[in-house]
Amino acid sequence: MMAGAGASPYELASDAASRLGIAVGAEELATLASDLDLGDGEMAAVAATFFYLAEKRRLASIETLLRLSRLPRREPKTFEGFDFSRIQGRDAAALGKLPSLADLYAHRNVAFVGPGGIGKTHLAQAYGRECCMRGLKTYYIKATELRDRFQKAVQRGNTSRVVSSLVKPSCLIVDEVGRCVYDRPCTDLFFDVVDRRYEKEGPNAMVLTSNIAPSGWDEFFTGDDTLLCALDRLFDKASVFVMRGPSYRGRELDTYSVEAVPQAVKVRGIQPEGM
Repeated sequence: MMAGAGASPYELASDAASRLGIAVGAEELATLASDLDLGDGEMAAVAATFFYLAEKRRLASIETLLRLSRLPRREPKTFEGFDFSRIQGRDAAALGKLPSLADLYAHRNVAFVGPGGIGKTHLAQAYGRECCMRGLKTYYIKATELRDRFQKAVQRGNTSRVVSSLVKPSCLIVDEVGRCVYDRPCTDLFFDVVDRRYEKEGPNAMVLTSNIAPSGWDEFFTGDDTLLCALDRLFDKASVFVMRGPSYRGRELDTYSVEAVPQAVKVRGIQPEGM
């Protein structure tokens, strides 16, 4: 239990120690302090040291999660960096609740559908980054990259390992669904991932983006009707955000209008009249 306001130095130290995975109670620390003749000031210093080490470990863990997520690091996309004021309509408030990660904890997939440049990828990456900040494993991949990975897995005979690696993350982001066609083996593997994640315990969600409504996704997967019905499982529990509006790209584009003017040309050997 986290120590609240007015907690004793021993309770604070016990709480800080628990964040480091050290099980030591306030009573035990009080006994230790008595044996070592430590006052409240020394115990407060111990608690502060534990808190510092716990925070250092937390930040290191977040850094590792971000590195392994494959999310862009150079210009990271965050919810704070998204202009939610541009989004209007009766369901705009639902988009603003994304940072809570409620869908992930409710085992609901998330899809952003709409034209290019409207912010789908930004929101998907921001969702994944927020997961990392909360200590949840995330993995980001474009649909074309995923297809290529499946094809190589089939060729090398390691499909089971590849599928398992895509089931493990709490948040799996597949960007730009519909940019390529999956053949039958790749389609089988994609829906194997979907099925296994459907049964996955703990915080769990797939986040997908596409320029095409989910009703048209069956055009990009190769299989019979029975297999393609697996799409229903993908959206059995899901929040689909259909986004409309002008492109967000080019908002920092500066356009300059310039014109070349005629220039007098001196022709050698010809003198102007009157000279």
